[in-house]
Order: sequence, then structure tokens, then C-alpha cells
Amino acid sequence: MAHSFVSWKQRGFTLIELMVALALGLILVAAATQLFISGLLSSRLQKANAEIQDSGIFGLEYIARDIRLLNYGNVTNPILTDMTPWGGVVLTGSTATNNNTVNFVPNVGANTYIADTLLSRGAGDTVSTVINHWNGLSNIQNSSNAAVQSDQLTIQFIAPTNMTNCEGVNVLAGDLIVERYFLRLDSNGTSQQDYALACDANTPSNVATAQPTTIAGLGDAGQIVLPRIDHFHVLFGAKNAAGNFAYYTIPQYRTAAQAARDATPSVMPPRILSIQISVLARSTNNAQNKAIDPVQSFFMLDQTVHASDNTTRFLRRTYNVTIALRNAMGESL
Repeated sequence: MAHSFVSWKQRGFTLIELMVALALGLILVAAATQLFISGLLSSRLQKANAEIQDSGIFGLEYIARDIRLLNYGNVTNPILTDMTPWGGVVLTGSTATNNNTVNFVPNVGANTYIADTLLSRGAGDTVSTVINHWNGLSNIQNSSNAAVQSDQLTIQFIAPTNMTNCEGVNVLAGDLIVERYFLRLDSNGTSQQDYALACDANTPSNVATAQPTTIAGLGDAGQIVLPRIDHFHVLFGAKNAAGNFAYYTIPQYRTAAQAARDATPSVMPPRILSIQISVLARSTNNAQNKAIDPVQSFFMLDQTVHASDNTTRFLRRTYNVTIALRNAMGESL
């Protein structure tokens, strides 16, 4: 009689062994998945940091380079106020009745005077409804959850050498350069809340002209200097007639200057000696990293603000720079 024989070595796994193996496998897969997700989120955070540093550090230095030239060539008017003719900080512009005691003297076309919304402006000033003029755009709120308008800085100087303006256009030495820094919608963004810091410059002359009667090209979309900027803020460092130094927002400075002229007896308006600028830069994509606090507050010079959007985890960081205006520190010749 034949007998069948099956070695114990040929037997399969028991149900308990299969369940234990499956449980161990699932634990290993879960651990690997967690490591992958953590690595992905860490990679997103590192990428966001790199993007913000590129914008904040290198971009601000590019802007500061031109601001340092502010008032260059205006040798007869080094005392810089809101009414310095051809003054480097453009706070006032020519009108039908006044083209002498203003910063910006030329017209922006035949019989066309510069709009207030192309001058330096700040929170509290009347915004424009014209596209690419100053609209006060920002993506931040104050501690009361009220929207805060961004600023606009308009400057002018005479090109010290053959150079390029902020739009990358060649300018001849001795030609007037007018530049306007403001926030506008980024057409390359993914939403209607993607803003960028842009710079709009006048069109250079074919023959260098330090004090032209008209200029062209001011008031368009300009060139993006810093992408993904949620807020742009400016302060003027100024010294009053008593020798006291203080920082003013753009509207505060205009008020202080007018108060000095209205005083009895009148005194010289505070003299602008430096400019502080601050930007709130944001990463391209939602990092989705819990290390990022979506309701974090940011200190921007004299403001404490937070992002209007507290549902996503974009990485944000403030960058500040203080620029001494060496072309506005001398005395008139």
C-alpha cells in the first residue's frame, strides 16, 4: 500500500502568521509613507525659504540701489521737502497754477499734469480707479482685522552715467529718470490676489535732458521687480527745524510739512534724510507645513499686520532696509 507523506517544511503559513506579517507590512508602509510626506513638506518649506530670500534680499538691494541715487544732480536744491523743485522724493506735482514749489515740474504730456495717484502715496490717501495707478493693493490686515493699504514711492534723479532704469531700458548720462514703486496684480499669478512690487519708469529721451518740459511713459504697468509681495510700506526719516528726528508715513509727512508752513512764524518743513522700506514676501505655493502659523503677525516698521488669508500655509517673511539719502544731506550752494 502506498502512503502519502507531506513534510512539515512544505506546509503554508497559518492564519495568525499571515495576519502578523500583514500588520508588520502595513506598519512599514505607514512609516515609509510618513517619511515621504515629511520629506515632501520639508522640501516645500526649503523651496519656499529660497524663493522668499531671492525676492527679499536680492530684490530689495536692487531697489535700494536706485533709491540711493534719489535727488542726484539736483545740486541747487539739496534740502529735500515736499516742495523742493525737482526734489528726489516726488510728493507734489505741477498744476495749472503752480509748477515752481513742487517736486515734479514737467508735464506728463501736452498740457497734461501728473495725477496725484502717480506721486508718492500712502494709507489714508485717495486711491485711484485707473488700472496701474496707485490702488493701495495689499493682502494684509491690522490687529482689528481691517484692510491696510500699501504705499507707493515715486522718486527722480539725473542718471550719473549711462545706465538702465528699473524697467531695463537704457538711459543716457544726464537724463532725468522718474521711477514709481507700487503693488499691482501679477498677470503670471494663479489668483486675483497675487500681487507683485512693480516699478514704472518714464521713457528715456533721445538726447539727455536733466529738466525736460514733458515726459512720457509714466503711468503704465511697469516691470515686476519683486513677485509675490503682500504688502509694501514706506517711512521717511526727517529732521525738523528744531533738530528733532522722526519717522513719518507718507501722509504724516505731508501733514507735518504743511503744519510747519502754517506755523506762526512759519518754519522749514522737516527735511527728508532717509527712507525705510519694508516688504512682506510670500512663497509661490502653499507649503502645507504645520510649522507655518497661518495667523502669524508681522512687524513692518511701524505696523503690526497679519495676512488676510488665514486658511492656507504660505510662508511669509518681512524684509526691511534703511537708506540714507546722501544727495539730500548737504546745504544749498
